[in-house]
Amino acid sequence: MQRTLPTQFITSSLTHGASPFRARRFALALTAGLLTCAGSSVSAATSQSVIEEVLVTAQKREQSMQDVSVAVTAFSGAAIEKMGFEEGLDITQQVPNMNFFAIFGEASSPSISLRGISLVNFSDSWESPVALYVDDVYRGNPAGSAIQLFDLERVEVLRGPQGTLYGRNTTGGLVHYVSKRPTETFESSASVSYGRYAEVIAEGMMSGQLADGLMGRAAIKRTHNDGWQVNAVDGQKLNDTNSFGYRLQLLRDYDDDGQWLLNVHGSQADQQSVGFAHMGYLESADESAATCSIARIQSGLCTSATFDMTGREAAGGIFDPGQVASSSPGGLTTDIKTFGSSLTVELPVTEGVTFTSVSALETLDKFMQDDGDGTPVVFFDEQYSVDAEQLTQEFRVNGRSARTKWVTGLYYYDDHRDLLTEAPTTESARTDDWYEFFHREDVSLDSQSWAIFGQYEYDFTSQLTGIAGVRYTEEKRQFRQDAGPSFYEEIDVRDSLEEDSVTGKLGLDWRPNPDTLIYGSVSTGFKSGGFSGSYNASLEATRPVEAEDITNLELGYKNTMAGGRVRLNASAFAYEVEGYQAQVFLTVADGSVITNAGDVTGTGAELEVNAQVTDNFEVIAGLGWLDTEFDSDQIFIVAGDEYTFNGNELPSAPNLTYNLVARYYQGLGDRGELTYQLDYNWQDDHFLQIENDPYSKQSAYGLVNAKLSWMSPEGTWTVAAFVTNLTDEEYFTYQNTLGSDWGYGVWGKPRMGGVRLGWKF
Repeated sequence: MQRTLPTQFITSSLTHGASPFRARRFALALTAGLLTCAGSSVSAATSQSVIEEVLVTAQKREQSMQDVSVAVTAFSGAAIEKMGFEEGLDITQQVPNMNFFAIFGEASSPSISLRGISLVNFSDSWESPVALYVDDVYRGNPAGSAIQLFDLERVEVLRGPQGTLYGRNTTGGLVHYVSKRPTETFESSASVSYGRYAEVIAEGMMSGQLADGLMGRAAIKRTHNDGWQVNAVDGQKLNDTNSFGYRLQLLRDYDDDGQWLLNVHGSQADQQSVGFAHMGYLESADESAATCSIARIQSGLCTSATFDMTGREAAGGIFDPGQVASSSPGGLTTDIKTFGSSLTVELPVTEGVTFTSVSALETLDKFMQDDGDGTPVVFFDEQYSVDAEQLTQEFRVNGRSARTKWVTGLYYYDDHRDLLTEAPTTESARTDDWYEFFHREDVSLDSQSWAIFGQYEYDFTSQLTGIAGVRYTEEKRQFRQDAGPSFYEEIDVRDSLEEDSVTGKLGLDWRPNPDTLIYGSVSTGFKSGGFSGSYNASLEATRPVEAEDITNLELGYKNTMAGGRVRLNASAFAYEVEGYQAQVFLTVADGSVITNAGDVTGTGAELEVNAQVTDNFEVIAGLGWLDTEFDSDQIFIVAGDEYTFNGNELPSAPNLTYNLVARYYQGLGDRGELTYQLDYNWQDDHFLQIENDPYSKQSAYGLVNAKLSWMSPEGTWTVAAFVTNLTDEEYFTYQNTLGSDWGYGVWGKPRMGGVRLGWKF
């Protein structure tokens, strides 16, 4: 008799909230059920397996992930599709020591944390210490990029500083999305899903040969939902989704004489921004009242004297992810348009030597509104406009001989951004068909960078390889701000910044046998300085922030066992960041300060296991441990209290994280195959602000997702039912203090679910 998932338990969990303990208990129970299933007598079924060898380009050449002496996690596009990750950033849930949050919703700029290092800033004037690449092209401003992450060949996550081979020097790491290329043989696919909040996701692709040696590929994706938040003020939906992305590619292959690839892509999002949850800090509206407990504050039960209301009252009596408040009468608009193109040329030079050129242009037009106080009062309603254009060029030469492998190249980056910050929102400022803003900052930022780099690998023996790499980078930035009217002094500024840096890597790889890699390395990286683009309350706040530098020591172990059925990867690291860049938003009245907050030390370890337990059962699991600490003498006032950075931990840097994907396949003979999947991720309590104030501390929580899918015998049709955040966990992805007695939080997604139909030819 064949056993199935404990459906009564799933149904119960769908209708009740769950604590982190219940979530963990649920995950363990369902995993146990899957393990029991694994022992049942069923036919072997591997067509839906996600345990596979993934080829990556982490070192600018194609290698098996198991041969790369870098802490890298990679998923193939097929695995992402099978596991049901609809958004490209969903993979963050299955990577150790990786976190993700979006202050203004997922259509805007995503903020990624790797090993605790992230962009502690909301302004579009900055670049992230965790770089985002799509098809070998760096995205300096990643707003809107998530919409384009579909029809993927693979995703690579590199943890640790990338100061040698990649276009933009980074201190935290990078995420690289690689699209599927055009194919010689014709292939096509389409899928559509329908889910909670009337969510419809439609995706399609077509690829094939257009002429002799000329191939093309076209892919599109459209997402729409009605929004999972309601504005308690007017009943209007917030945080809806209405986005469209496309990608067109032409590949010309000259056989042994090289090839070129033209990639044209873009996206558009026209939707409502996420709503914020208002949080008062006091027991009553009296400014001298006692401060509430953190549990009561984060439950919306406490009062802000500034607004004379609790968070629960501000949201119409309900304090949960589904109901928030905004005073903006026209809603909170997010409108993002992106367009880009790239040309990649690969030419053979001599035997073992290849020349590559990657030329790319990216443009961004962004308009976004938010209600920072999250109340029915027009107070801190604001809007941002961004007009950005980026040009990049990389020339690269790869070579190899019997005992050596090397790469060298040049990189150029040119970025122009026009930023406009206004308050209140356009609709709130409307008076007699005119707009009267009480705050306005017009900023222009130009950045240019060039770099020369190289990496050399030498095989001392068949088992021992040495690695040495170096990169020299020069950066120039020009900054202009015209202000007025303003919350603060009207400051007009012209300033510039010039920096250079030498970074690199030394490493040693030891392969005691063909299935094992043990490596050690020391690597450095830097993130260039810059300027603040919003809420500069003083001349000092407009001054440039200097670069942050990192030195990272790492030991790693990779092993493939049991005839390829088990893959175990582990790493341990220790790093020091000098001059960590961070934003501190003091209060609405005092604005924000961008600062080199001090030095940070971090130590940690990561463990990843992929195991084909039986022919019908497989597990992907990960564990991350992290400890970070500031060394700083800087002191700031938050909500009337004094905080020092010294001894603080980095924000969005839980001490412990773990993740699990468990998949069981049930063969149905000539009726196809069923796949049962559970995936789970848990993170320890952590702070969401650099000051480590108690108001921004998020308790530990876990997220459970489940999926049941059927595939036809030929693999042509798939049908799936899925649920995300199965236990309807309530948590915040971001919190901030904006006044002496109040702040706000950004809710994570509630339970979602739906069905999906897919077709391939």
